[in-house]
Amino acid sequence: MENKVIRVAMIGFGGIAKSHKRGYEKLEKQGAPVKLVAICDIDPEQFTKAQAINLEGNSKYDLSGQTLYTDLDEMIAKETFDMVDICLPSFLHKEYATRMLRTGKHVLCEKPMSLSSADCEEMIATAKACGKKLMIGQCLRFEPLYLFLKNAIEEGTFGKVKNAFFERLSAMPRWGFEGWYHDTNRSGGAILDLHIHDVDMVRFLFGEPKAVSAIAYDAETRWAVINSRFMYDDDKIVVATASWDEAKSTKFAMPYRVNFEKATVTQQGGVVTVYPAEGEPYEAELPKADRMAEEIRFLAMSILEDSENVKNPPESAMMTVKLVETLRESIAQKGATVAF
Repeated sequence: MENKVIRVAMIGFGGIAKSHKRGYEKLEKQGAPVKLVAICDIDPEQFTKAQAINLEGNSKYDLSGQTLYTDLDEMIAKETFDMVDICLPSFLHKEYATRMLRTGKHVLCEKPMSLSSADCEEMIATAKACGKKLMIGQCLRFEPLYLFLKNAIEEGTFGKVKNAFFERLSAMPRWGFEGWYHDTNRSGGAILDLHIHDVDMVRFLFGEPKAVSAIAYDAETRWAVINSRFMYDDDKIVVATASWDEAKSTKFAMPYRVNFEKATVTQQGGVVTVYPAEGEPYEAELPKADRMAEEIRFLAMSILEDSENVKNPPESAMMTVKLVETLRESIAQKGATVAF
C-alpha cells in the first residue's frame, strides 16, 4: 500500500466511540501508522457532552484533531480516508458496513457483527466482492486479561481445563441514541449485546462447542438475563452468565474463574490471580495494553501489510452470532440441548 499512515473516519460518536477515540489518541502518541481524521454523528450534541458507559468515567474529549460532520455524504465527499470505524447502534451495522465497503473503504465495525447471521454473511460477501478488509470489534481478543488464559490453554501451562465460568453483569444501559438498547429489535437484548463477548471468548479459548443449553428471562428487553452452557467432547464444564437486570447502582463486572488440572485462575476487577495446586497464590504479570487501541492497530497493520487476519476474521464473528442464535433456540425449548 502506498500510504504509510491509515487515515480513519468514524461513524457514530456515542458511548463506545469514546473508548475508540481514546484508542486512537494512544496510538498517535505511540507513533502508530493510523490517524483518526474525521467523525460523523447525526446528533451534534455528541461532540460536546461527556458520556459515561460501563467501563468509562465522565471525561472531556479533544476533538481539535478531527473534522466533525453531521452528514455522512458530506464527510465522504470532503474527506480522504482509507478505513471507517463504525460505532453505530447494532441494527445499523450491516447497512453502514456494506455501504462503506462499496465506497472502497476498509471497515472496523463494533460488535455484534449484526442482528442475524444472514446479515453477517452479506457483510462478508460484500467485503470479498469489494476487495476490502472487514473486522468486527470483538475487543476481548486483544485484552491481556483473556490473552493470559489463551496462552495458558495453548501452552498447557496448568494442564487441561476442567471447568470455566464467565460472568458479565450490568444494570440496564440508560444511554444510547433514542433508547435503542431497550428495543430488542434494535439491540438484540443482552444476549446479543452483552453476552456475545463471553460467547465469542468461549469460542476463542476452547473452539466450537458440540452443543449448547441455555435459559433466560425477559426484563426491559428480551433475553435480559442468560445462563449458557457450552458442551465439548472432553466433558469440561463451560458456563457463561450475563445480565442487564442488575440493580441500577450496580457496578459493571466481568469476572471469570477457570479451573485447570494444576491451578485455578480467576479474574476480578482487572486482576488475574493464579492459585496453584501446590504453592502460594500470585497475581499474574500482564502486559499493559489497551484492547481498543490494539484492535485498531491490528487492522491498520493488516491493511498496510496486506496480511491475512487469522486472529479476528469476520467469519469467526459470524460464527459467534450463529452461536447466539443457537442459544436462543435452546432458550425457546426451555434449556434443551441443541447441537451446534
